[in-house]
Amino acid sequence: MTTSDIRVCADWRAHHDRPVYTLGDTCPACGGDAVQSSPARYNPEDPYGEYRRRAKRRAGRD
Repeated sequence: MTTSDIRVCADWRAHHDRPVYTLGDTCPACGGDAVQSSPARYNPEDPYGEYRRRAKRRAGRD
């Protein structure tokens, strides 16, 4: 399983009304650490699965 580049503020419950997402290592709102967010939910009808698998094969990450 691949990890997502999307991160969420580790302390969002204490500092924010809702989760704050970012692509960086720190929260853009409070400057706290950002951690990996939960993986995407599995969808058996994945409409983009074919494209994602094709991209992985091209990159050599079978």
